[in-house]
Amino acid sequence: MNDWEVLTTEIGEPRAQLLASFLRGEGIPVQFRTHVPPSVYPFTVDGLAEVQILVPGRDLARAREALAAFERGGESGGEGSAAV
Repeated sequence: MNDWEVLTTEIGEPRAQLLASFLRGEGIPVQFRTHVPPSVYPFTVDGLAEVQILVPGRDLARAREALAAFERGGESGGEGSAAV
């Protein structure tokens, strides 16, 4: 499958892993693209700590919706969520 699209770019692997876990929980496959392993350079210098999060092109629209829900701190599915 070569139709992977960039969903977003995060600074640092911990945030990227958190978002990837959320997306995988929504049934969306995830891959990372980085320039240098974060364990070697755990800080940002000209984008060295940037992690691009890629998803299959067919899932890009759904991934964008899930990302927006993640940023809001809400649920992307809507099912089973209740206001307390």
